[in-house]
Amino acid sequence: MLWAIVRFGGLERGFPLVQLLAYTPYMLLISLFALLFVVLCRRWLAAGFLLLAVIALALAVLPREIGEPETVPGGQPVRVLTVNLGVGYAHADQVAELARSRDVDLVAVQELTPEAADELDRAGFATDYPHRILQPDTGATGGAIYSRWPLRDRGSLAAEFHQPVADIEIPASIPIQFVSVHPMAPSTPTRTSQWAGEIKSLPKAFSAGLPLVLAGDFNATLDHVNLRDLIDSGYRDAAEVTGEGLITTWPSKIEPKLPVTLDHVLAEKGISFGQYDVEKIDGTDHRAVFAELILPPVPGN
Repeated sequence: MLWAIVRFGGLERGFPLVQLLAYTPYMLLISLFALLFVVLCRRWLAAGFLLLAVIALALAVLPREIGEPETVPGGQPVRVLTVNLGVGYAHADQVAELARSRDVDLVAVQELTPEAADELDRAGFATDYPHRILQPDTGATGGAIYSRWPLRDRGSLAAEFHQPVADIEIPASIPIQFVSVHPMAPSTPTRTSQWAGEIKSLPKAFSAGLPLVLAGDFNATLDHVNLRDLIDSGYRDAAEVTGEGLITTWPSKIEPKLPVTLDHVLAEKGISFGQYDVEKIDGTDHRAVFAELILPPVPGN
């Protein structure tokens, strides 16, 4: 009950509540088993409270599994890939092959090192994505946007990690503003406060002159109130819309940590979502996320 109250009230504040709330889908499973146990034990008062908790947690979690890919007659598909390179150790050839096999138009990259940028170009990005904003750096701070189409560099969001912003010209459609997102990970009490501030500083929907698309490692799940508030400003989450919202993205390796969904593609309302998928890349602890945006048809095109 306490977990459900904290989740629905958006009451998680600071370390370690923020970290715990990421595991809300697992708490739903635990609550179901607990409910079965107390019913078998004929503990009816406990069963009543647990039933309320199960219902509340189910309302929070299960909608992520009931969507489906959308179709828009005459819409313009834009295929997006976002990948955290794991401090540059992701296998560049796998990233390039995935982008090629999915016919990706835009790639948002996090944790881009100078060496990783060179490896991606050697693997094919130099030819496939001639338009780019590269902000490589040592460690986990680098970021980039790669595009098939002309773009306008809008700099980077104000944060510790590079989060490049670009206006993208989409053929036969409207332009969009595209952001490679990577706020600080909430790994310590101090960093949790910084994470909260950086999530809140992400651009709200309809705050730019162009439709906004945010793609990257948000270091947040749909159970964090900061991310839900951002989405409520007018975004939709690709995984949730397509019914794939419980597919996890981190960690991709077998670790003591339970896997959760930290990587997202958000788009303003008015943009639809077609295909969605998650792929493992060797060398990084994040899975790559593929999402097909469908821009509304433009009269005369």
